[in-house]
Amino acid sequence: MLTREQLEAAFAALSDRLAERGVDATAVLFGDAAMMFAFDARTEIDHVDVAPTPRGQFLGAVRDVGQAQGLPAHWANDQATAKLPRDAGDDVISLWKQPHLDVVSVSADQLLVMRALSPTRPEDLTDIRLLAERLGFTALIDVEVLIAEIFPGRTINAKARDALDALF
Repeated sequence: MLTREQLEAAFAALSDRLAERGVDATAVLFGDAAMMFAFDARTEIDHVDVAPTPRGQFLGAVRDVGQAQGLPAHWANDQATAKLPRDAGDDVISLWKQPHLDVVSVSADQLLVMRALSPTRPEDLTDIRLLAERLGFTALIDVEVLIAEIFPGRTINAKARDALDALF
């Protein structure tokens, strides 16, 4: 498991590595990393879900930093980016900016929708509750309307609906 402090140090080293390469990058965090850094909802996570730009140079620097700091091979990866809304980079929360690295998080509404579409762990339900409260949502219909806005044509499946009905 990775702590916030370990990840902050890794991002600082990542900024240094990008500087050595003359690359400016943006890291859009989502998933548990967004819950940790933007919403203080985690003390440890097992990896960082990130949508990086530029992808190849960023992931190469991630590999280098991971090796140097003894982090897991995929401590930061872009394997789940297919779950992001198309415009995820347009509505972000700035977390910190270093000389060659801008770290941001998807917004609370985007993260809520992503969690609500597939709540598979108890932590997901806790996240949904936290994000819904932050957004002032008191009914499941509020979440459904947001899903329709962010992911047109998508709806909550029966299994997710059962889990979400218990929250609202």
